[in-house]
Amino acid sequence: MTDTHRRSSSFSDISDLFSGSLTPVSTLLNGSQLTKAANTAKGSKPTQDLVDKAERILASFEQDQNRLVYHQSNLPRSKTYNWVDPHVLLKVMLENAPNEHGQRYVASAIGECDGDTSALVDLSNTWLRYLLVPFKGNRSLASFPASEAATPTYNMETAYGLDPHPSNREPSMTQLVRMREGYQCPFTEYYHKGCAPPDAKALSLEVAHIVKRAIGVFDTTKHDRSLVTWDIIRNYVGWNAQRTQEVLEKLDTPSMACYCNTIFNMNGIVLRGPLNQWSVSPLYMPLHPDFPQLKANGELVPDTYEVEEMGHNQLPPIPKGDAKPANRQITFRDRGTDPTVQKYIPQSDKKLITKPRPLPDPELISLHRAICRVLHLSGATEVIDSIFRDFGENGQQVPSAKIRTTDELDLMISTLAFSALSA
Repeated sequence: MTDTHRRSSSFSDISDLFSGSLTPVSTLLNGSQLTKAANTAKGSKPTQDLVDKAERILASFEQDQNRLVYHQSNLPRSKTYNWVDPHVLLKVMLENAPNEHGQRYVASAIGECDGDTSALVDLSNTWLRYLLVPFKGNRSLASFPASEAATPTYNMETAYGLDPHPSNREPSMTQLVRMREGYQCPFTEYYHKGCAPPDAKALSLEVAHIVKRAIGVFDTTKHDRSLVTWDIIRNYVGWNAQRTQEVLEKLDTPSMACYCNTIFNMNGIVLRGPLNQWSVSPLYMPLHPDFPQLKANGELVPDTYEVEEMGHNQLPPIPKGDAKPANRQITFRDRGTDPTVQKYIPQSDKKLITKPRPLPDPELISLHRAICRVLHLSGATEVIDSIFRDFGENGQQVPSAKIRTTDELDLMISTLAFSALSA
């Protein structure tokens, strides 16, 4: 039986998930199901009708104990979490979509599964491996084929409409973002070392991509799994091919970087890093795009966001440089033009003063927040972290503090799966 035939008859009938082989995604995504979810999401059917149908399917799915039976496409077992409950993940994907189009896309994809347990499990695992893991790490996870319902525009537009992001990094992005922020973290107000006023609190600041740069660097053969990630992203946010390409081309510009992360150690907690449970970045403490600050006259303040706390544990009070609590509302503006800031611009960066420094893209911030909420509310963050923890406890060397490549994670998952079977 061919992979394509096996795929069309049952999403879950996969026998070689840990073999390390990768069947090109384009050979797995055929038939009318490929476009049905996308057409439904773009159609005229009321959003509430789509959501109601999805919620009925999820209510039945929650009672289906077969969803919890070991499924080969799941992440490996860990001591704390067996795996992400597919019902929970689908539910939080629906409830935390970045906009109405994203809600329609998720509801349509769930509806396309039509209550089939295997299809729903595969849908949740597709979003886990191709959407959540790339934001938590760098690339998609393992050789699990993407669900057709989750990638409705893959062959039609994404795989043959996107050009890869250049592998060479724009050298001035970090300097431009730091300059835009006035060499200061807007959350903690700590300054960047070497660019601070006298007696100001200064630490090392890092620039955080809203969408990880590695997702945008993919293979021109059109078989790279980053393309599946981008197909899911564009449907979750509601972008057309042109907008998706625009985002790809701007990954190394200031509009795709949210702000500088403050890096310091407080009571053993390192406040840095994307999507870490103790991270203070726009990914862990997501910027809420729906609650901008109000002016006295009731008008919205542009580019103003509320910082939203996520995670199972409450963060301790995080101090600013003046020991007051960190800011819970952030307004982005280009501070690089301020005379007081320009006094502290390093000589090597002065040539960049006239370069454009666009503010963070609101749609990317909205996507950022949605992914963060899904990761934490579904428990996926803990499961993904457990891969590294369990891998280390098995006496294996963790190859990186972050996910670097798909092959690297394939090897780790294969090792853990073999250890579980041998135990």
